[in-house]
Amino acid sequence: MENIEKLKKLYSEGFKCIRYEDGNAGELKAFFKNFEQEKIDDIISYDENEINMIKNFIDTQC
Repeated sequence: MENIEKLKKLYSEGFKCIRYEDGNAGELKAFFKNFEQEKIDDIISYDENEINMIKNFIDTQC
């Protein structure tokens, strides 16, 4: 669940999800950008529960 904490931290620092996609091995790759600071970051998760939580969090932020 450390990716959930990272996700919340990214959003609190002004990052927004610019894209997420499901990988070939069942993983989730989510890409974030802070447009004010021109910084990027990502999260990769292989845990199905965590993936669902990440997608739900991102989808509710829009």
